[in-house]
Amino acid sequence: MRILSDTKKLIVPFSKEINLSKYKESISRIDINGKIIYYNHIFSQISGYEKSELLRSSYTILNHSDMPKAIFYFIWKTLLAGNSTYALIKNFTKEGDYYWQLTKFVVQKDNKNSTVSFVLYGKQADKEHIKSIEPLYKKLLEKEKKSSINSSIKYLLEFLNSNNIASYNDYICRITCQKRHKLFSSLIF
Repeated sequence: MRILSDTKKLIVPFSKEINLSKYKESISRIDINGKIIYYNHIFSQISGYEKSELLRSSYTILNHSDMPKAIFYFIWKTLLAGNSTYALIKNFTKEGDYYWQLTKFVVQKDNKNSTVSFVLYGKQADKEHIKSIEPLYKKLLEKEKKSSINSSIKYLLEFLNSNNIASYNDYICRITCQKRHKLFSSLIF
């Protein structure tokens, strides 16, 4: 079990990977401050949290320490600009295990075209996609630990530039393009 202090900082992480069914899709909705306002039963099952622990909690409750802050910076920057995006995300469960998901973040707007929330659709990430992204994430974490998130952001931008990729979302789409279409083809956005 993951042991948390009163300030919810991770003390003892475990590293057992949970593989999700390729037929199950977690769905959650967060407000513009990142607080969980809806989730389906699959999201609850995967995360291991109860309703009272999830609703109105920050989505960061699931953040794995192997996820670079720079990735969340780009996700939020994209969402707050009113654009949907994809991401490969490594999350913690309540018990301290982890799982990888290919997540589609969809912007929800009101009738005045103001962003009010974001819906997250998650599917099990393919092993080949995880292997493709892990070296980049490790390098970004290294930059964050040695210097700062700004160093990590700069590195990611240089990486994307040197590979003629316009954005993090485009990079994820390049990695996952063929399989992503099959995973999310049943959804209407």
